[in-house]
Amino acid sequence: MRSSVRRHASALAGLISLVLLDLSWSPSTHAEDAPKPLGFSRASSPAQLEAEKAALAVPLPENARRWLRTLTAEPHVAGTKADYQTAVFVRDKLREWGWKAELVELKVLLNYPVPDRYSGLSIDGAKQSLRIDEPAIPADNDSGSASAFRGFHGYGASGAAHDRVVYANFGRPEDFSTLDKMGVDVAGKIVLVRYGAIFRGLKVQNAQKHGAAGVLIFSDPADDGFAKGEVYPEGPYRPGGAIQRGSVQFLSMGPGDPSTPMGPSIEGAERIPFDPVKGLLYDESWAKRTGIAKEDYLALIPSLPIGYDAAHAILKKISGSVVPTGWQGGLPLTYHIGPGPARVAMEINLHYAVTPIWNVIATIPGTESPERWVMMGNHRDAWVHGAVDPGSGTAATLEACHALGEAVKKGWKPRRTLVYASWDAEEYGLVGSTEWGEANAKELDQKAVLMLNVDSAVSGPELEGSGVPSLRDLFLDAAGSITNPRTGKPLSASWVAARRTAWAAESPLVLADPAWGKDAPGEGFTPQLGTLGSGSDYTVFIDHLGIPCLDSGFKGSYGVYHSVYDDFHWMEKHGDPGFLTHAMAARLYTLIMMRAAAAPLLPFTFTPYAAALRHHVDELRLHEARRLRKVDEPTSEAFEGQPALIEAVLEFAHEASALDVDLKKVAESDDLGPAQLVPLNEAIARVERAFLLEPGLTGRPWFKHAVYAPGLTTGYAAWPLPAIRQVLEEPKSAKLAPEVDRTVKSLKKATAVLKSAREQAAGLIPR
Repeated sequence: MRSSVRRHASALAGLISLVLLDLSWSPSTHAEDAPKPLGFSRASSPAQLEAEKAALAVPLPENARRWLRTLTAEPHVAGTKADYQTAVFVRDKLREWGWKAELVELKVLLNYPVPDRYSGLSIDGAKQSLRIDEPAIPADNDSGSASAFRGFHGYGASGAAHDRVVYANFGRPEDFSTLDKMGVDVAGKIVLVRYGAIFRGLKVQNAQKHGAAGVLIFSDPADDGFAKGEVYPEGPYRPGGAIQRGSVQFLSMGPGDPSTPMGPSIEGAERIPFDPVKGLLYDESWAKRTGIAKEDYLALIPSLPIGYDAAHAILKKISGSVVPTGWQGGLPLTYHIGPGPARVAMEINLHYAVTPIWNVIATIPGTESPERWVMMGNHRDAWVHGAVDPGSGTAATLEACHALGEAVKKGWKPRRTLVYASWDAEEYGLVGSTEWGEANAKELDQKAVLMLNVDSAVSGPELEGSGVPSLRDLFLDAAGSITNPRTGKPLSASWVAARRTAWAAESPLVLADPAWGKDAPGEGFTPQLGTLGSGSDYTVFIDHLGIPCLDSGFKGSYGVYHSVYDDFHWMEKHGDPGFLTHAMAARLYTLIMMRAAAAPLLPFTFTPYAAALRHHVDELRLHEARRLRKVDEPTSEAFEGQPALIEAVLEFAHEASALDVDLKKVAESDDLGPAQLVPLNEAIARVERAFLLEPGLTGRPWFKHAVYAPGLTTGYAAWPLPAIRQVLEEPKSAKLAPEVDRTVKSLKKATAVLKSAREQAAGLIPR
C-alpha cells in the first residue's frame, strides 16, 4: 500500500509539473513579439523562436524521471559492466532521436578495491572496528546494493598504517604550517582531515609532503551533515555513516590518465609502468621528463574516506592542544590536535589495471557551417548510483538532445554541427574527456566553437552558471527566456540577484581606483559567470585547448555527495520531487545549444571579459595587500609589472567595447549571407585560443590558459591570471617579471584578435 501511495503521489507531482512547465516558456505563443535572441537579425528571429517553442515542448519531467531511474538502477563505477550498459543506453536513445551516435572505447589505468583482501579501520589494536562501508536504509532499497564498492579513493595507494592520529583541519598548506608552528610533527602519524576548502587529492599530497603515514578524510557535519539540517532519509543532508568517495589524483598538476602524461591514452601510447598492487612505478626518469617530482605527481601513502560517525570515534580519543580558531567542526565535542593517544590501524588493498572505458560521441550535422562544432558534454560514470552526480546531468542533457533531435525532424536547421559527448571515468580524474580531448586536439582547435558542460544538473532549485565571460550574455539570454514556474520570474532573475549579493560582499574589489583611470572597465556591479578552475569535464577544453566553456546546473541542499545515498530515492524525495527542475534544466540547455548552433553571428560578447579581467587584476592586488600589509583593500603599491598588466587590460577593454557595438550592428543586418559572416565568426571563435601560453604554466605545463586555471593549492577553485598568482603565492621561489610579461603578451594577442574581428565587422555594417 505504501509503495502504491508513493506511485500515485509521484504521478500527481508529475502532472502538476507538466502544467507548470506549459506556463514556463517565456517567449510566449507570439514569436514576433519576443525579444530577438543574441546573434540573430529581426528577419531570422521569428523562425528560430517558433522552432524553439516546439523544441521546448519536448523535455518532460516524466521522461527525465525515467532516464534517471534507468541510469541509477545499479552502481556504475567507470570501467565496470554496469557502466558499459549505461553507455549503450545513452547511445541507443540518441540514435532513436536522430543523432549519429557511437561508442568510443579508450583503455586507461583505473583502480578498484580488491574484493577478497582485507581493507579496514580500527582503533587501539582492533578493540574498536570502524565502518568503511555504509549501512542500508530500509526506506531506500538502492542503499543496500550488494554491488557497491566499500569506501576507497580513485588513484589512491595501497598500504597500511598504524600510529597515533593528528587532526589537520582541511589539510591545506596553511593548516600544516599552523601545526609546524604549534610544534606538532605529523611524520609517521595518521592525519585526519575534513573535506572542504581544497580538492581531496591535495590533502593527501600535503600530508605526504610532511611525512604522514596515512590519511583519513571525513565529511564534517558542519559542512553537509546534521548541523545544516535533517539528515537522510528524513532530510537531504549527510547521515553519520555516509562516505564521500572520490579521486585523490593531484588535479592541479593535470587531469586524465596518470599513466600517460606525455599524451592521450590511445593504441601504442607510451605508458608509465605500473604494478597491479603498488600502482604507478613513477621513477626519476619520468620525473625528469614531465618536470614534476614524484611526491607532486601521485599519492604515495594510503588514504581512506570515512563517515563522521567514524571520525567522531577517533576524535573522542585525541588529546593534545585544543584546535585553533576556525578548526572546530560540528561534532558534539571539543576538537583536539593530538597526536593520539589512541592508535589507529588502517589498511586498503587496491588493484590497478588498464581497463576499457566508453565515451559516447553523437552528432547532428550543421547545414551551412558543418565544420564548426557546438558541443555539450556530461559524464556518466558514478562512484555508486549517482542520482545527482552525474545522473541528473545525463537525464537533463538527454532530454535536451531529445528536444534538439525533434527540432531537426520538424525542420529546424542548425548552421553548425551539434556534438554531444557522454564522458566516462570523470570521477577518477576527468579521464574520458581529457584523453579524448588530447587525442582530437588538432580537430577541436579547428572546429570547436564552444562547450556547454553539465555535471550535476540538479541538486536543488537554484540556478548556477560559470564560464568564460564572453558567454555570459548567451547564458543570460537563454535563462531570461524561460520563466521559473515556482517564482513566475525568468530564470535569470534569481541568478543576477545572487551575483549582486556576492558582488556586494566583495566591494573592496570594485571601488573606484586611480590605478585604472577614468575609463576603467567593470566599474560598479557587473553580473559575471563564476570562474572555471577544474573538477569537471570542461577542464581539457578551456585550460588546455582554449575552447570557450560554459557550465550550468541547479543547486540546493545536497548532503549525500559521492555516497551510496546519492540515489533515485534521494532525488525523488529531496532533490527534485516531480522532476520539474530536470525539465527546466533540459530546456535551458536546449535553448543555449539551439541559439549557439543557429545564430548567423556567434552569440559572444567581450565587454564582460574586460570587466572580469579588471576584477582579476584587482584580486591580485588585494592578495598582495593582504600579504604585505594585512589589509582588505587593493594596495596602491604596485607589484612588479602591474602598470603593464593594467595597460593591457585597458587596451583589451577598448577593443572589446568597440567590437560589441559593431557586432550588434552586424547582427541587425538582414542582408548578410552566411559566407559573408564566416571570417568574422572565425575571428570571434579564436579569441579564447589567443589566451593560451606556451609552453604552459611554470611547473605544470599541461595547463596553458593565461586567464583561467585551477589553483596550485586548491585543485578545484580557480586562480585567475594563474601564472602571476603562482609567483605571488610563493614570492621567494620564483621571479614575477617573466610571468607578468607572458600574461601581458597573451592579453595583447587576444586584443589583436578582437581588433581583427572589429575590422571584419566594420566591413559588414550597412552604410
